[in-house]
Amino acid sequence: MLGTAVAALLGAVAGIYVPRWVDHLDPQVVAVHVVANPATVDTWGTAEFAMVLPKDVRPPDDPPVGCATLIDWARALGAVDHKVSRVRVVVQGASDQGVLIDNLRARVIRRSQTPEPAGVQLRCGGQQGAVEPRDVEMDLDAPQPAARYRTLIEGRRPLFGFTLAKGETEVFDLTAFTTGTVEWTIELDLVVAGKRKRVEVTNRGRSFVTTAAPGPRTYQVPPGGDHWIECAQTPRRACPESGPPAHFRYDA
Repeated sequence: MLGTAVAALLGAVAGIYVPRWVDHLDPQVVAVHVVANPATVDTWGTAEFAMVLPKDVRPPDDPPVGCATLIDWARALGAVDHKVSRVRVVVQGASDQGVLIDNLRARVIRRSQTPEPAGVQLRCGGQQGAVEPRDVEMDLDAPQPAARYRTLIEGRRPLFGFTLAKGETEVFDLTAFTTGTVEWTIELDLVVAGKRKRVEVTNRGRSFVTTAAPGPRTYQVPPGGDHWIECAQTPRRACPESGPPAHFRYDA
């Protein structure tokens, strides 16, 4: 997910933070910002977002309808991404020597090939027939998950890597997916002054969690809709384009 180097983006993003260094390294080499709510990122404007609540959660009120608000609301209750996690990573060079970043990968903390039990699934967003752009993608089920460019150039997939001069910015829109349950963080491999280093990037100090658990029930706000509907209780959890407002049930 190689983005365009746009220094102005950093001015518009609040909360640039210095990541935790796995190796001892001057923290002024790079600055990193993570946008973990994909509904606020234009790259995924046509994507469908799905969250899975913990199986023991019983919210007193119905979920909000808007995607951006829903994702924050669900995560505050302990929800995790369903099948796919989308994360924007903004990296800015801060070293006079320049920094080579030649790998972006997942550090797997915990993995289960079988999805762990979960509560209801909530979906929002999406447009029928829309194609979701994915600049960089990562298979979390791979033995060593690593990012790769999705787009082929002259029939080949380019090697991941770029160099940042001081003040230069790169934006990665990462799509990571699993058929099980994976808890993970992001690692960037750097080369600074000929020395290889590694930096770990988290979601504000917390790990990312992605699961393919279906949950006992699925609810969705259809594209352009203003209320929740309940999806069919089938393996594919098909959702109608319209329907009466749902009455939420969180029990199994």
